[in-house]
Amino acid sequence: MKQLFGLFLLISSNLWAQQPAAPITSVKGSVKSTFDTTAPDISSSAAVPEGMKLFWHDEFNDTVLDRSKWFTVYYSNIDFLKKDNLQAMRDDSLPQAAYSFTGHSIHLFTNDTLPVKPFYPGNNRKISSIQTYDWRTNENKLDNSRGGYFEVRVKRSYTGHPKGLNTAFWFDSPGPDLKYYLQEGTTLEGTTGIRPKGQVFEIDVFENLDAQFVLHGHVDEKGNFVHNLATHIAEGFTHENNWVVHGILWTPTSIKHYINGKLIKAYTDKHQVYSPNHFMNVFLGSYGAGGSVDMEVDYIRGYQWPLEGGNELPNPGFEANQQGLPWEGDVTLSTDIRRSGKQALLLAPGQEIAQYVYLNNDVPYELTYWANGQGNLYAAVDNVKLVTGEMEKAVSQTTAGGESFGRHALRFRTGKEYGDNMKTVRIYFKNTGKHPIVIDDVTVMKVGR
Repeated sequence: MKQLFGLFLLISSNLWAQQPAAPITSVKGSVKSTFDTTAPDISSSAAVPEGMKLFWHDEFNDTVLDRSKWFTVYYSNIDFLKKDNLQAMRDDSLPQAAYSFTGHSIHLFTNDTLPVKPFYPGNNRKISSIQTYDWRTNENKLDNSRGGYFEVRVKRSYTGHPKGLNTAFWFDSPGPDLKYYLQEGTTLEGTTGIRPKGQVFEIDVFENLDAQFVLHGHVDEKGNFVHNLATHIAEGFTHENNWVVHGILWTPTSIKHYINGKLIKAYTDKHQVYSPNHFMNVFLGSYGAGGSVDMEVDYIRGYQWPLEGGNELPNPGFEANQQGLPWEGDVTLSTDIRRSGKQALLLAPGQEIAQYVYLNNDVPYELTYWANGQGNLYAAVDNVKLVTGEMEKAVSQTTAGGESFGRHALRFRTGKEYGDNMKTVRIYFKNTGKHPIVIDDVTVMKVGR
């Protein structure tokens, strides 16, 4: 099998070397993604949350790389810290990734021939990686700052005894310096860290052939990496020479890991929130010195909650699914009493519901909602502190219900975060009266829209 695989890599290398370079068409800064209505040629796993929609993907069904989605030069926070390839990055002389196409997948590979130059000349380790952000130009091709569910289907193999063997699907904080790597209160070579202690700077959905999942984050006051925030390895899966589906659900307050549609591990402690509040660079890559390493990727897909008409609150009418997601709490859906659509939310006395959402920071918004019932409804908006989950009240009110739906509104301003980073906000309702209340058509919109 491995002899045949080696022959395939040799043929693939020749095919790749003959491919004409596609022009790079990228947009400076954050790119606004749109939801895709095309049906994928192979279904995603059952881990995709019901109601989320495909907003970014690559099926790798062409014979050239889609340069509107990918850069082909590897670079990361760790190299910027160590400076092994800093000048080469700035000079635009880093080695290009080696890859080939089958018509329905992409092979990212390293062998004795390709890439032409090793990334680390000292140990001859080569890297063939594609990614959505470029350090040299500070260009981003994927705005995933609102998180979402991301999934890849891969098959990984190697021949010989490659040193530094790795195959990875991972997320890294962007550049063009170390501000997201360094923690708050740390200054290194003129760069001051902005990352709160306990927030990730890197997420490895899988690395190595055992598919280790890693949340990186502990960095000391001198900028040295100390240890992981969390890590685990899922048992019972065969990763070598086998198709496996890997997924990650990234929300404002949690990170969940899936393999073949099965939940492996959930990090959901609201007092230790690992989630980043900014876009992350997405990587797919193979790494090794000697022998050959190959990762075949069938697809990569990103799903998010659809937002419509300027409303930045997912599932505002409780129509997306029967679990009320991404709302949390006492979810009971009403089909008899509703203002619009097929269902609304029913809160019995004492029951409560909340949703955590990413919004633009330091911006005025208005929360509106419609309520029906002879009771009292408490509504609140809280700015949520990163990592600790501590909440600072923005606005709140208690309103009395009525026999028909009445509209209520609350204006608030999101708390401040660095630059264009997102602010986590909690939208909260509680029935404080003695009678049931039905809520429908909740909106969170920027003031002035």
